[in-house]
Amino acid sequence: MRTRCGTIVVEDLNVAGMGRNRRLSRRVADAAFGEIRRQLSYKTRRHGTRLIVADRWFPSSTTCSRCGAVKAKLPLSVRVFECDTCGLVLDRDANAGHNLVALATRTTRPCNQAGTGRAGGTIPSPRTGTETGDRQQDTRTQLVLW
Repeated sequence: MRTRCGTIVVEDLNVAGMGRNRRLSRRVADAAFGEIRRQLSYKTRRHGTRLIVADRWFPSSTTCSRCGAVKAKLPLSVRVFECDTCGLVLDRDANAGHNLVALATRTTRPCNQAGTGRAGGTIPSPRTGTETGDRQQDTRTQLVLW
């Protein structure tokens, strides 16, 4: 899940345990969770954003995203989260997503302060006729090949 600050939050799942479940094993193997997490790691480093990995035991599905009450049991067959304390009724996955975003905002620095960009650096100045970034070249010394 991606927050508005460019931080990406993922859950650390028990993939080996899900692979032993005969109903889930083929789908879990096809999903290649390890490859997805590897790609997220290097791409967040490349773009200057953060990757937060929620602990395997973080109760994202069983915690109410409004009041913070935690349910003791919530079987996978129950797809709608209903809070007994505040009465919130929400899709189970949407509730978990809200909790993961809240985790990210608790563990990260404030984003988009005045004068900073998405990754926390300064905002680049507008182009002044030459290319900026990776392909910065002096226009007077460009080679003509034709």
